[in-house]
Amino acid sequence: MNETQIKRLEKKYAIAFPSGYRQMLLHPPEYFAALLKYDAKANPGQTPFFWDHRLIDGMNEMMRNPDDPEYFGFDPNDDSKPWPVRYFIIGSDVGGNFYCIAPKSGKSRVYFWYQGDTAFSKFSNDMAGFVKRVFKIYGEVDAMDCKSDTD
Repeated sequence: MNETQIKRLEKKYAIAFPSGYRQMLLHPPEYFAALLKYDAKANPGQTPFFWDHRLIDGMNEMMRNPDDPEYFGFDPNDDSKPWPVRYFIIGSDVGGNFYCIAPKSGKSRVYFWYQGDTAFSKFSNDMAGFVKRVFKIYGEVDAMDCKSDTD
């Protein structure tokens, strides 16, 4: 992603990305980017961190615009309840849950939104913690997969 693409997203959503998130978009850690590229092949559009501006825009548009053909209501029990504009989607998991930031806070704290209860729980205090925690989760999942493949 480049600075022009970032500025377009910021303008469209009337936000300024926190510096930690901006740096991750411009210069993701090499091993983290490799992990996510591998994951994206297996699960297109469902990776903990999006760095393609079209995917970032598409996911945020889908959750905010009820006229979008892919619109997914914030509250599965009440489609009229809008997505809280405070949160900006930065990634997802295979279960349709999202990783988000709250750009207007000025911090790169990451939240996890679980669609089952529509709660936003703190996932990490910053991007470094986010990367570390994602690696830990993936490592545990890979270890479980390896164990089941070798039993």
